Amino acid sequence: MISQPPPLPFRRLLIANRGEIAVRIARACRELNITSVAVYSEVDRSALHVRACDEAYLIGPAPASESYLRGDVIIDVARQAACDAIHPGFGFLAENASFADAVMQAGLTWVGPSPEAIRSMGSKIEAKKIATKAGVPVVPGYFGDDQSPANLAIEAAKIGYPVLIKASAGGGGKGMRVVESATDLREGLDAAQREALAAFGDSTVMLEKYLSEPRHIEVQVLGDAQGHVIHLGERECSIQRRHQKVMEESPSPVVTPEMRERITRAAVALAKAAGYSNAGTVEFIYQDGEFYFLEMNTRLQVEHTVTEEALDIDLVEAQLRIAAGESLWIEQDEVEFVGSAIEVRLYAEDPERGFLPATGKITRLEMPLDYPEVRVDAGVSQGDVITPFYDPMVAKIITSGDTRSEALRRMREVLGGLQIEGVTTNLDFLRWLVSHPQVDMGNLSTGFIDKYYRPGAFLVAPVAVILAGAAVLLLSEDYGETGSLPLSVWSANAWRLAGQGIPGEFLIEGRTYAVELSRAGDRPDTWQAVVKQGDNLLLDAEVGLGLRPESEAAETFDRVPAVVQVALPGMPLYSIEYAWGADDRVSITWDRRLFLVQSAAPLSTERMNINVHRNDENSLESPMPGKVLQVLVEAGDHVEEEQPLVIIEAMKMEFMVRAPHSGVVARVNYDAGEQVAVGDILVEMGNPDK
Repeated sequence: MISQPPPLPFRRLLIANRGEIAVRIARACRELNITSVAVYSEVDRSALHVRACDEAYLIGPAPASESYLRGDVIIDVARQAACDAIHPGFGFLAENASFADAVMQAGLTWVGPSPEAIRSMGSKIEAKKIATKAGVPVVPGYFGDDQSPANLAIEAAKIGYPVLIKASAGGGGKGMRVVESATDLREGLDAAQREALAAFGDSTVMLEKYLSEPRHIEVQVLGDAQGHVIHLGERECSIQRRHQKVMEESPSPVVTPEMRERITRAAVALAKAAGYSNAGTVEFIYQDGEFYFLEMNTRLQVEHTVTEEALDIDLVEAQLRIAAGESLWIEQDEVEFVGSAIEVRLYAEDPERGFLPATGKITRLEMPLDYPEVRVDAGVSQGDVITPFYDPMVAKIITSGDTRSEALRRMREVLGGLQIEGVTTNLDFLRWLVSHPQVDMGNLSTGFIDKYYRPGAFLVAPVAVILAGAAVLLLSEDYGETGSLPLSVWSANAWRLAGQGIPGEFLIEGRTYAVELSRAGDRPDTWQAVVKQGDNLLLDAEVGLGLRPESEAAETFDRVPAVVQVALPGMPLYSIEYAWGADDRVSITWDRRLFLVQSAAPLSTERMNINVHRNDENSLESPMPGKVLQVLVEAGDHVEEEQPLVIIEAMKMEFMVRAPHSGVVARVNYDAGEQVAVGDILVEMGNPDK
């Protein structure tokens, strides 16, 4: 246990951020008897961080550029609220040296490193130079000033493909592209530079040798204004998608005591060379027994929680004390792990669609906090709305234990009990991840998800199983005629072929599937279900149906419960509880996950839209809600297969819509700057070239 220092000198703190980090800082303020002051955009009027703080002030419209990135407005609010200090959290203005300068010039305390350290470490190119001078190993690459495409092509050839293009400024995976060959370099450069400019106001990039199976290891450091620097051990952050972390832990399962000594010594040497104070993180990549400096984040990290739990230390309090001018009260030999901690990030996103961010209102959110050694840092609560304006993180779930195995076991238990409805999330993906045998053994790398994950891998009950049972309720004439369950309005005679199979098409999670039912022998409540998507056979299994009159749901006016069992060859029965909804949809609860299955009747408007949006290769839809960043073609243009057509931007990421085949662009429906919803038709193509 690390001893606690005396009270802080300042009493009012403005939190220049939102979401879970603002809630986290507000919690620290309560514990330290400091008044917390929130800022919020118009869309965040009732956000959790506003409710968590003692006071709150409106700073502008929803777009971050008009609110959370308005440093001048935030400083004016801090003055108005008589604050002593500003904590930037992470993201937004946290690594903006000019904002740090302005805060101090306004006579306020800046909770972070000096502007000079932010500038030197904020430029990855400058940071590499400082690291090299300090004797810290760096990845082979090009960090020069000549940013011309011709020169970058020459330097990439010298390094050897594959190469990694990285934005010099910022972090979080923005402005980062892996290029496999020289033919892809220009497109990768254009995308990385454009994304870097939009995110950080700086299009400068650097090139690095791309390592195929690296681990991402980072070291937490603390420095004070008196020049003392210590490390707080390492974190493993290798599990990533789109170069953004999904799971973190401390300590790393791969780091030996000898390696810990080497890598932490390098981190401290770099921090001292940069004249660093306050909390920061030195990031490394590790492969084949060697580590290389990656970058330094001059702020609190999202994953600071695992260091706090594994070392029993409050990093936000440490930041505040250092900002108040205190010398480090912790000696290096006092720092030791008291256990192991693991964090996973619950995001509003769809792993089935390339982890694209999702939006919507959270209608149900139940966190299982009754487990021992569990911590949840959430930025939203039940009833809140996930908008397209900010990062789609819902919460961070952290478990700890005396050993890594104990922390991992607790994580599996907690995720099994967590329930969220109303918005698509990566919850089932996280359940799959922490149960994966390679994770259990600690065999991690930044390519883990690409190597092991395939869409649908995390579904313990395949969608096809859900559809098979739903089809019985929606298509079965005999069962409906018993009066035990209401007959679907879609189960018209046109759907039935007497004595033959009963065909139907259904929508589930935005996709269309075909299901055909036929009687399984003479058993009255058993069917054979064949499920297809296009020409692909997904399931051929027996389905049995029975009522659940003893269920509490039977007492409600709009739900009649049932149990469906789907028998797969060589597998145990899948038992799934169904409840019939008043809106003529089948609501399905399986393993605490809610599915909605709806008939796609051929003459309905919704069915026609699905035909246009999803089954017509000439109509290219928006994959997510957001803003059209660029339109790269015009009507009449001839394009080749896979040629970029439109770039969509939402929730801090870009998505490029490409031509499905060669042909002529018939129509472009949106201009740059316009907002689009999921499914909106962006571009209409002519028939494929023959």
